[in-house]
Amino acid sequence: MAVTQLFRQVVRKSAVGVPFHRGYGKFQPSPSLKERLRVFESLREKRGKKVVAEKPLSIQLADGRTVKGTAGVSTPLVVAQSLRLKGALVSRVNGELWELERPLEADCELQLLGFDTVEGKQAAWRTGACVLSGVLEGVFGSEVCREGASEFGLYCDHVLNNSHFSLSEVEEKCREAAALRLPFFRLELNSEELGELFQDSKLRLQLVEEEMSGSSVTVYRCGDSVSVCRGPLLPHTGFLKVFRMLQLSPITLANQTESSGLMRLMGVAFPAERDREAWEREQEAARRRDHRRIGMDQELFFFNEVSPGSCFFLPKGAHIYNTLMEFIKSEYRRRGFSEVVTPTLFSTALWERSGHWEHYGKNMFTVTSEGSLTHALKPMNCPAHCLMFEHRVRSWRELPLRWADFGALHRNELSGALGGLTRVRRFCQDDAHIFCAPEQLEEEIVACLDFVRSVYRVFGFSFHCLLSTRPTPCLGDPEQWDDAEQQLENSLQQF
Repeated sequence: MAVTQLFRQVVRKSAVGVPFHRGYGKFQPSPSLKERLRVFESLREKRGKKVVAEKPLSIQLADGRTVKGTAGVSTPLVVAQSLRLKGALVSRVNGELWELERPLEADCELQLLGFDTVEGKQAAWRTGACVLSGVLEGVFGSEVCREGASEFGLYCDHVLNNSHFSLSEVEEKCREAAALRLPFFRLELNSEELGELFQDSKLRLQLVEEEMSGSSVTVYRCGDSVSVCRGPLLPHTGFLKVFRMLQLSPITLANQTESSGLMRLMGVAFPAERDREAWEREQEAARRRDHRRIGMDQELFFFNEVSPGSCFFLPKGAHIYNTLMEFIKSEYRRRGFSEVVTPTLFSTALWERSGHWEHYGKNMFTVTSEGSLTHALKPMNCPAHCLMFEHRVRSWRELPLRWADFGALHRNELSGALGGLTRVRRFCQDDAHIFCAPEQLEEEIVACLDFVRSVYRVFGFSFHCLLSTRPTPCLGDPEQWDDAEQQLENSLQQF
């Protein structure tokens, strides 16, 4: 059977399934949710449907086979079904992540990815987060502010309004919702449209705007629920068969001194029971090698809730810590770096001057003294080192100046993001800055890359380099950016 014919049969079959407006259980949407759905459909209607001219195309699979299809009609899901390939959850088309039901547009290389891949697992967990979001809002009356997935599973941040539930109840409702095989409908929205869609949820808007990395965000509708999720997602909720809720805990947002009632529900979701069993085996193996457990068992370090995200190093741990410190300091000295010591506390005037206050202020710990004077614990050393450089006139003969700093840094990480030594609030890093002339830049970068390689080799670590280019918008002259990027590229090629 041709791929195009199979696609049309699948479409006809799915159209007979669950009605679009069917939601979670017997829940009736609140007036605010009804308005949100109305706005979503209005925006969706304005967008219209992307039309791709139907024409033959060639699809090359990862195993070398080539199949024929039709642009605007054939999808990765139809290709998988025509070849009787099971387990696909998401795909890559010419290297780009691509939803299974998104039509192909031109000749392409196609990879089908299952739950055994990072991409497949993330797509499953993002989909599970959208299902969980709908259940929390539709069944338990929560106000969901954020949903998503991490390397550890799915999560929903929400405020529970006058209701209580057990984790097992949530799991059951998620299974029921997934069994409805509800499809997903996707929109790309700008800030103004997002504000119109979530006009009843100021906290959600605040969180989304803080995390926006571009001019738009991706929003999905599933049943009577609308979620903010970057995608890609699975074709419909029926791809998920197993849900397991792991933990419900309060979280505190940056710059909050008291609880807002915001809770984070974390869980996982799987296409099949065998995937859950494999995940549980992996979790047990991970627990045995968890550095937090090893640190406690070997009396190296521990954490205490009186100082969240700050490590207590016991004598054995302090010995290892100091040995590493002595090693890295000797490496810096060998490469012509001088050690400097800078303050921990700075007036916000410095952070405003450097631009950190505007873009990073919410992640800084602040102290108010002498009336309204505000200081902040430094989260990085860059402004302090710039102050040291400018405190007197410098000669070109002094360049390059290489300064290393091992002072304590503090960052106001969300409590839910803390995890042993991998994500902390108080830490030291082998932080250094190099002040050099433009003509010295390329040589200094190559030396830094060699420094990294030399140290990583001692510990058996591997790494790869990516070329960093200017952000948008950016400060400075375009000519300076062009020159800097070219020297970075030259350095990587030499390395």
